[in-house]
Amino acid sequence: PNLHPFEKAREYTRALNAVKLERLFAKPFVDALSGHVDGVYCMAKYPLKLTTIISGSGDGELRIWNLSERTAIWKVSGHKGIVKGVCCSPTKSNFYYSCGTDKTVKIWNPDELNDEPINTFIGKFAFSAIDHHRSDLIFATSGSQVDIWDENRSSPIKSFTWGTDTIHTVKFNQIESNILGSCGTDRSITLYDLRMNSPLAKLILQMKTNAISWNPMEAFNFTAANEDHNCYTFDMRKMDCALNVLKGHVSA
Repeated sequence: PNLHPFEKAREYTRALNAVKLERLFAKPFVDALSGHVDGVYCMAKYPLKLTTIISGSGDGELRIWNLSERTAIWKVSGHKGIVKGVCCSPTKSNFYYSCGTDKTVKIWNPDELNDEPINTFIGKFAFSAIDHHRSDLIFATSGSQVDIWDENRSSPIKSFTWGTDTIHTVKFNQIESNILGSCGTDRSITLYDLRMNSPLAKLILQMKTNAISWNPMEAFNFTAANEDHNCYTFDMRKMDCALNVLKGHVSA
């Protein structure tokens, strides 16, 4: 003990680190879907098939993966910039949507023999996210504003703005399908109703919200993933305080 005064403390620290690492690697690693040559910026699962997902990367490439076979079943160089958002059609079979910094939204069908999009929509600014309506042929994009698009028209049928900051996430409610939410770089969460001409409500938190997800059972509840390491669950009817705070992450 005189020669090694910190021996017990050192052994305790080693044992603690060993337990932490054991817990860290305890989750079974299934597989890695490799193939993209640049960073993957977005991903979406296909609602009609459990084994199918689509991903988009920084070099403009889109890939559709078969999770059971762990292989890419379709790929295309779809955009000239970063693919910022992808989503799948819940109404049309095998229809996929992508948007990017090249100011375009493209609709893809992998069953087509050529690698050309079925339709291309050109916007006025770079897009940051995209999401599809639950039942109608309508999808929403975000960027400097939230645009609502009809698949049969070349320009947005409705646009929502509240402030001047960039909106980086947009998400449709899957039960009350006319409601959608968005997150902005001004630390805001904004709710919209397609039946109205102006935004529904706006909430500003202390730090930026990175993502939003609607409750699949309770249509009026949503959870926001915040930069302060926490997730906050809100009731859209009373947004002045959070219903629940989910803590545990050690980084944003």
